[in-house]
Amino acid sequence: MEIKFTTLHHVDHLGNEIRIIPISSHSEVLQIYAERLIQEIKDSRNKREFEFRSETTEVRQTLNSFLEDIFEEGVEVNSKRLLTEEKKAQRKIDHLDVQIQKGSLFQAHLIDGSEHYIVISKADHSKYIDEIDFVLKHGLPWDKKIFKAFLVRFDDNKEVQEVYVYDTTSKMSRYWWDDFLELNEKYTDSHNTKTSLDILDQKLFNYMKKQYPADHTILRNSVIGYFRNSSEFELEEFLDKNFRTYTPIDEDFPKEKYIKKIEEFPEKYNFDSRFSIKQEEIKKRKVNKIPLSNEMELILKDHIENIGSVIKPYKDNEGNKFILIRSDTGYERFKDQ
Repeated sequence: MEIKFTTLHHVDHLGNEIRIIPISSHSEVLQIYAERLIQEIKDSRNKREFEFRSETTEVRQTLNSFLEDIFEEGVEVNSKRLLTEEKKAQRKIDHLDVQIQKGSLFQAHLIDGSEHYIVISKADHSKYIDEIDFVLKHGLPWDKKIFKAFLVRFDDNKEVQEVYVYDTTSKMSRYWWDDFLELNEKYTDSHNTKTSLDILDQKLFNYMKKQYPADHTILRNSVIGYFRNSSEFELEEFLDKNFRTYTPIDEDFPKEKYIKKIEEFPEKYNFDSRFSIKQEEIKKRKVNKIPLSNEMELILKDHIENIGSVIKPYKDNEGNKFILIRSDTGYERFKDQ
């Protein structure tokens, strides 16, 4: 990749201050830093796809300038805009005794073949003692994670191809993508919730149900529980809680194969790998029907906590197979039979 420019501004919304931090765009270390940052955002499942609200918004206009190698005015515009929006956002949460993390705004334009990348990121603002001259200096963190980042990929005609927002906070900061960057979500939370559940059913559980019915019942119940009890969907967390730590019942259960399939679902079927879960979309998709015989089926209407202690298999001495269901209501209904 070729670096066209890089800039770094310390943005202090509490002190109402913006200060430029001198860095060299020709630094080999900075080249590695910028390339690594872009790759981290592209590879991360902790990002979300967005669209520009308008081609005339303030930040969008600065990107046009960057593509024309005019960046000094644009980077100042973006730094001042972030300061303004963080001050507004801080006022909204002052009563919670919470502070927006201070940091440094890194802006860069890089070219990779015929593609242009513009990245705007907010990172921890680091102070360190230089090991050569032992002077206190300021700079970007090499090992610490970026707080928030915005990545735009342009084609060789300088047309927007992808817009990603990356955020390491537990819930994406709205002031960053909505107020500062003036973006719209490409996929709504309702779309993401509905689509992810539908795809999990259609492309995973429907196949699993035929070959591995016992594992299907436990895993689908676990997934519904995750959606019911979580406010935010994050793909890595979802896989960790429901699949990676799962011990299959069937010894032939292809757990790793299913995990790989799920990892591909967001990009393949057009939903984000991170989003806020909409509970109203779960209600329509939580029912699981389990056939028992030609005359009967068991309907699980919602997530069942500790399902293994509520529904159990049983086989008597004559080889007859049953299921035991813990239910006071059911017992009262059938106790005289």
